[in-house]
This record gives sequence, structure tokens and C-alpha cells, in this order.
Amino acid sequence: MNWILLGGALGMVVAARNRGESRQVTFEVVTKTPLPVGEQVFVTGNQDSLGNWAPDGLPLSRTDDNVWAASAIVPAGQTVEYKITRGTWDTEEALDDGSVSAANKVVTADQDRQVRHEVGRWKDALPVPVPQITGNYRIHEGVHSNFLRFDRRVIVWLPPSYERDRKRRYPVLYMHDGQQVFDPQTSTWKQDWEVDEWCAKLIGQKELKEIIVVAVYSTEDRFVEYNPSLGGPQYTRFMIEELKPFIDKEYRTLPGPESTAVAGASMGGTISFFLAWTRPDIYFGAACLSPAFRFKNDQFCLNIVRGTAQPPNTRLFLYCGLGDSTEQELAEGMKEMVGLLESCGFSRQRNLKISEDIAAKHNEAAWAKHSGEWLRFLFGK
Repeated sequence: MNWILLGGALGMVVAARNRGESRQVTFEVVTKTPLPVGEQVFVTGNQDSLGNWAPDGLPLSRTDDNVWAASAIVPAGQTVEYKITRGTWDTEEALDDGSVSAANKVVTADQDRQVRHEVGRWKDALPVPVPQITGNYRIHEGVHSNFLRFDRRVIVWLPPSYERDRKRRYPVLYMHDGQQVFDPQTSTWKQDWEVDEWCAKLIGQKELKEIIVVAVYSTEDRFVEYNPSLGGPQYTRFMIEELKPFIDKEYRTLPGPESTAVAGASMGGTISFFLAWTRPDIYFGAACLSPAFRFKNDQFCLNIVRGTAQPPNTRLFLYCGLGDSTEQELAEGMKEMVGLLESCGFSRQRNLKISEDIAAKHNEAAWAKHSGEWLRFLFGK
């Protein structure tokens, strides 16, 4: 069991440590300049007591003007990976050279540990970099939703002939986690999914229809919004009732369901499946990379397939790796989903494509490697 060391939890901490099951890691963060009243420092990482990468996982308490500290209890012997934020990924620690490090900080909990870090800069104080996106694109800032808590950035990638052929209309691909789709500078690990490069290459080789790609940024509500059993229905309303009408009005789209698809990875793959399965009147298909069909006992999408008497007419691309423990866990859920889909009439020769990569891990580099594959499945000539 894991505990955060906060006030009266000290007794539980001591009990756990006495059993030899856990170790205490104390974090001390020194900010170069004191933070204003109302601000707070957090540590997030790969442990339950650090929020499992929720950006506001472990709140630190101010012990001096510019010193913040807290302790966490983690399983003995664990390699603890973590980052420092002010509560969101937009406010994570930045390096002195003005970049955001892709590498996690690491401490091994082989004994009680104390780690100290000095933070000089924050991501939200960095100058905005020039996007590194191949081709023609437009950026819409602060796209508002009446169904969601946060406004968000949307990037629209336009096909090569868009400016030349003013009468032509185009199919549309909607993608989640928009900051990961095109630009390595905004992607968490400095590796995007290279959808812009793949589209440009495959269109140039006449292997892919010319399409518009709409990349919707995620927010700190990502897990809730992309989870069909939580905020997924509200996110669905945003995608269908607000974002799609806006895109269809602003751009020369083919708005019908036969020309509109959706794609995403991890929880983004889960919500993509949910959108395609429940709204075939909007989307003809989905690419679901490393989807969380059975993760931490959540089987919502598996259950809706089990409970569907008449499966929708949709095309599904399902991919998963096997190169780390996360992908191996997700692969079990995908295997079960494939069995359900085939039992209700989906065919690998017609409307179902399965892709696996034994060495691939749960990251953008792996998903980028397969972008051409699923793009061809959805929009190939």
C-alpha cells in the first residue's frame, strides 16, 4: 500500500516502513524566485503516491519563501521516475536553455531517500517556439466548449492542393492529443506522431487521399474526457456538436460520415473507438493505437460491444505493442476486443485491421512508426 506523508498520516507511514514493504522519499524543491500567493509546486511520477503522472499528483508545502517539500511512500526497491510542475503540464519545469527536458528525474527507493532540486524556469514562461510542422496548417487558439472545463488549441493541417483548388472539398480526420500529432516541440517526449510528414509523403506517392487533419489539444482533464465511462459523453458532444460544425464552416470539408474518421493513442484510442462505435452517423471509422479497453478493471468499451445487438457499419484499425508492461497489459484488452468484434461479424478482410509490434513501447516514437499503416487503412486510395 502507498501513502502520501501528509500531517496525520505519519502513523501509517511508520507502520508500512516497519513491515519493510515501503520506503520514504522526501522531495525538496527550491524555486529560483518565490512563487506568488496561490501558486503551488507538485511532484508527479510513476507511483500511486505521485499521482501516476497526473500533473498535480503530490502537492508540496511551502517551508520557506522559495522552498517546497513533501514526502511520499513508495514500494521498497522501486525505481521512481518523476517530474516537477505547478499543477499542469503547461507549467512543468523547464531547463535553463529554454527547453523542456524529455527525461524524467529518477531515484531508487532502496532505502529512505531525500532529493533536492532547484527550478529556475517554468514551461509557461518560455518563449513560444515556431511550429515545426510540414506543409500548410492553421492554428485556432482558445476553442471554447460549453460541455468541457477548458478551452483548447486546435491545429488544422491542410492538404497540398487546398489553396490551389478552391472548389475542391476534402475528407477529414480528427485526432486527439493534438500537441503530439505534428510538432516535436510540443510533444511530451520531443517525438510527435509525424502525421504531417506521413500525409505529405503518402499523398505525394498517390497512396493516400488528400485529407484535412484536425488535431485537438488535450488538457489536464484528459483522462476524464477520454474515458467513455467518465467524461467521454461530454467530450463527444464537444467533438460532434461544437468542433465539427466549426470545422465544416471554416474549411472546405466533405462533412458526411463516409468522409470523416477519428484517431488517437492510449486513452485517445479508447475515445476514438467509442466515437466510431456509438456515432457511425458521424464517423466511418477509427484508428485506435494502444487503446485502453481493459485497464485497471475498466471494461466500458468491451461491455458496450457485448451489449450491442446490431453492430455499426464502421471500419476499425487496432494496434498495440508488446515492448513494455503497459503495452502488454493493453494488448490483453485489445485481444479480447478483437475476439468480440470478430464474433459479431467484423472481418480482417473487410472492416477490421489488427497490427502488433513485439518491440514497441508505449510512446510517441512507436506510434509514429505505424502512422502510415493506419492512414492507408482509413484514407488509402
